[in-house]
Amino acid sequence: MKVNGKDAEFKEGTTILDILESYKLDKNRVVVELNCNILEEELYSYIVDEKDFVEIISFVGGG
Repeated sequence: MKVNGKDAEFKEGTTILDILESYKLDKNRVVVELNCNILEEELYSYIVDEKDFVEIISFVGGG
């Protein structure tokens, strides 16, 4: 699978939430795109496949 354009390997049964946790990202501060579709938070339990493309966009505060 690819995460943010880079090859990534995760064990079978890995969910989007597992990926966020592995990158130490707060699910409330990101947007996740799966295969060019933005996921609603309730779908973060989706089990990823080796053919999936995941993009994680983090919100950054500033002034």
